[in-house]
Amino acid sequence: MARIKTAQVTDGLEVHDDLIPEEVRDKDLDKAVSDEAFFNELVTVLIHPSAAENDPDHVVLSVNGTNQPIFRNVPTTVKRKYVEVLAHMVETKYHQPTRDSMNPESGNSLIGRSALAYPFIIVEDKNPKGAAWLERLRSYKG
Repeated sequence: MARIKTAQVTDGLEVHDDLIPEEVRDKDLDKAVSDEAFFNELVTVLIHPSAAENDPDHVVLSVNGTNQPIFRNVPTTVKRKYVEVLAHMVETKYHQPTRDSMNPESGNSLIGRSALAYPFIIVEDKNPKGAAWLERLRSYKG
């Protein structure tokens, strides 16, 4: 955050001048530029068809307000940032064990099971770091 040397109040407005700019570290900027380039690389993905009869034939992914539709069972080339959204789309379904009349507390627990909301495979990723990146995403438990 910039530090302010002087401030003047004029007609109820505070006017700042002589701001000392923040120091920008080259390493942080280089990493940000590198990450931006990585997430904008093109990757070909295939979303598996759904077994549910009423599921739509497409999935719409969104990053920063920009939508990217992908049809199921059609290899589609998209930017890597949309694949990251797809990899984070996990659905958790819960079930409750059968109640035991001798132990009513046992029926008060919910057991969850999580899986990808839209199972997919990577058809083509030309970046050699892409497979390791996807493996890290899939192993993330946050």
